[in-house]
Amino acid sequence: MQPGLRRTLIVSGLLLGACGGEEGRPVGSTTGVFTVGDADTTGDGDGDGDPSTTTGPLLDMQQGDGDGDTGDECAAVSEQAQNQFAPVDIVFVIDTSGSMSDEKNFVQQNMNMFSTQIFLANIDHHVVLVAESSPDGPCIGVPLGSGSCPADTKLPEYLHVVESVGSTNALDKILSTEQLWSTSIRPDSVKHLVVVSDDNSNMDAASFDAAFKALNPDYANYFFHAIVAFEAPDVGDCFLGASCCLSFVPLSEEAGDVYLDLVALTGGVAGDLCDQQFGPVFNQIAQSVQQNLPLACEWDIPDPPEGDTFDPNKVNVELLLDGQPESVYYVDNEAACNGGDGWFYLPDATDPQSIRICPETCTRTQNATQASVDILFGCDTVPVE
Repeated sequence: MQPGLRRTLIVSGLLLGACGGEEGRPVGSTTGVFTVGDADTTGDGDGDGDPSTTTGPLLDMQQGDGDGDTGDECAAVSEQAQNQFAPVDIVFVIDTSGSMSDEKNFVQQNMNMFSTQIFLANIDHHVVLVAESSPDGPCIGVPLGSGSCPADTKLPEYLHVVESVGSTNALDKILSTEQLWSTSIRPDSVKHLVVVSDDNSNMDAASFDAAFKALNPDYANYFFHAIVAFEAPDVGDCFLGASCCLSFVPLSEEAGDVYLDLVALTGGVAGDLCDQQFGPVFNQIAQSVQQNLPLACEWDIPDPPEGDTFDPNKVNVELLLDGQPESVYYVDNEAACNGGDGWFYLPDATDPQSIRICPETCTRTQNATQASVDILFGCDTVPVE
C-alpha cells in the first residue's frame, strides 16, 4: 500500500434472487461504504473518527416474502463489510554485548511506547524480542510484556526468545533462532525486522536476504530497520570531538554498514545510535509499520437474514480499481489461481467461512489508489473459463 493513500471498500451484501437493475445491481439495494486510512479513535469503525459512517448491517428489503421470487428484481439485504489492515509481526534483535549496556536501557524504555503506538492505531501486532534475559538484557513490562522479569513473555502478542546476541552476529541469530519464534509469525502478516547494535555484521546483506527468504516463502516481502552507528570513531577521534563519543569514549565499535544496506534494500528506517535518542527512532519505526500495512484481501461471509439460507453457488465478486470495473471469477482454491486473477472460499467450498481474492488480484487491489469490492450474493457463480 502506498503511504498516505486512502482506499474505499464498497461491499454490497446479501443479494437474494435473480440479479437485475441498473449496472447489474439489484433494484432497491443499498451499498455500505467504509473508508480505510486513518486509525480508528472513536470506536465507530471508520478509521477517521467520523461517526457518520458506522459499521453493522444495513437492511433495505423490497416488498415480497424474502425468498427472492420477485421477477426481474432482487429482494436485497446490504450488509456493510469492514476492510481491515493486515496484521503486523515484528522481530527485535538486540545486541547485548558488554558495550551495549546503556543502549539496553534505552531499548527497554522505548519498547512499550512503540507497542502502545501501534496498539492505538488499531494494528493487530505480534512482537518477538531476541536478546539476553534480565539483568543483562532488556525486560519488557506491561502492556506489551508481563513485567515479570526475566519471564516477560506474554503470548500471543509478545515473545521473548532468550538468546545472547553478540557484537557482530545479530543476523546469524535471526536465522538460527527462527524455529523458536516462527510460531509468532503469521502467514498473512507484514514482517518487520529491527536490529539494535553498536557494531557491524559478520554476514553481508545479500547473503542474509537470500537466507532469510529461503526460510519461508511468507518472508519474501519484509522490512528491515536498524538502530546502529553511522560512523565508527576511535579514541583519537573522540579527543578531536567526534560526534559518536561519550566524553572521550567511542559509542560505537564499527559503523553498521551491513544493516544500513538492508534498510536501503527493503525500504526500512535507520536510526543513528550515536544520537542516543531512541524515542524518535522508535516513532519512525512505528510510523513505518502503519504506512506499510496493506489492506486485507479476505472478507467474512455475513449471516443471511432470518428465514433465508446462504447458497455458495450464488456468489460473485466485482472490482472497481481506479475507475475501471472488472469481474473476478471463481476458482476452487488458491492453488487454482495459478498466478492469475480469481476468488475462492476459505477454508473451502464445502464449509465456506470467508471469501479471499487470489494473490495477483490482491496485489492489484492494494496498489490501486481507489479500490472497491462488491461481493454479490444471490446470482449464479461465474467460474473462471
